Amino acid sequence: MNNAKDYNKFLNYKNGKLFFEDTPLDKLANKYKTPSYCYSVSEIESNYKLLKNSFKKIRPLICYAMKANFNSEIIKILSKLGSGIDVVSFGELEKSIANGVNPNKIVFSGVGKTSYEIELAIKKKIKQINVESVEELDEIDYICKKRKQKIKICLRVNPDINAKTHEKISTGRSEDKFGIPDDQILEVFKKYKDNKYINLIGLSVHIGSQIESLTPFKRAFKKIRNQIKFLIKSGFKISLADLGGGAGIRYNEKNRLIDLNEYSRLIEGLFSDLGIDIIIEPGRSLVGSSGIILSRVIRVKRGKKKNFLIIDAGMNNLIRPALYGAFHNILPVNLTDNNTYKYYDIVGPICETGDIFGKNIRTQQFKKDDLIVICSTGAYSSCMASEYNLRGKVNELFIKKQKIKVSNK
Repeated sequence: MNNAKDYNKFLNYKNGKLFFEDTPLDKLANKYKTPSYCYSVSEIESNYKLLKNSFKKIRPLICYAMKANFNSEIIKILSKLGSGIDVVSFGELEKSIANGVNPNKIVFSGVGKTSYEIELAIKKKIKQINVESVEELDEIDYICKKRKQKIKICLRVNPDINAKTHEKISTGRSEDKFGIPDDQILEVFKKYKDNKYINLIGLSVHIGSQIESLTPFKRAFKKIRNQIKFLIKSGFKISLADLGGGAGIRYNEKNRLIDLNEYSRLIEGLFSDLGIDIIIEPGRSLVGSSGIILSRVIRVKRGKKKNFLIIDAGMNNLIRPALYGAFHNILPVNLTDNNTYKYYDIVGPICETGDIFGKNIRTQQFKKDDLIVICSTGAYSSCMASEYNLRGKVNELFIKKQKIKVSNK
């Protein structure tokens, strides 16, 4: 069985009982219904500080990629630490501002911004818009002229780099829908060089998510550096590079983690001499490890060839296994001392065969009403939840030592 602390620094066993921060999870399950999303506030704070302090030569603006988890409590925690926000919709923009984020720390990304969203971003005077196409930039120009208002723009470059991550979360290849091909960037700068309302300040790049190697980052960042140097040499003023996010987290023992110090040294080595501002946009790597789903065993079903461990969390609470074939490590809340292990297919209650969290999982023997946790669910879990089968929304619990706050907003 894997060490709980491999997935969250504040998740550990004490005398056979699983604690989250200083809170015993069996008592938490008795007080609140299962399933519940649980978050370690200390883990979020630790992840942010580790990333921030890994940089020595430069001080990038860290803009949390809110799509990973849009709970208001997370926005407030990170904003208090100094984080900005990377948003991809009208809803995320409004929620960021409603939770006290300074508009000058908000970056608007995304390939499908509507006219209404663009106008709102300009009206709120956010830090910048990361533009994904020439057509989008033309539309922004039209809106700015209509409003007689200027906006800062970064062009998102599509560097045609395969991040070697899951097919559905790779965003930097030429066949992906994101960004402007790097061989078109110069022409866009030429077109808008003397524009009264469009202030082209730099380039942005984001090649995918759950990346486990520095190699694709190195290739992408080198392309961006060379492109910036070429633009400067061509007479354009470049003041910023937005380097996106994408670093992976540990979902199970197969995942490899990028060394944060090596990541920051790579960025500093390539950009510190250019004298420009840097933005990074981590999402999953800030909050993914902070979360667990606390769930209860409904029953153990003995099939003809296998045993099914049926739990009360389903694909409506965590869709990643069904959507991506992902496997999250699963731990018992109470350890048994009889050293009896079983193989289970761990499944949810939803009326879909795809509602499964793991096949043929070797773990301790379980019975009805036993408790389990699904690890690494702080990102792309609650924010992708649904009420499929009308199972309803579940609690989101933020835990700091023994203090518990319910926040479902």
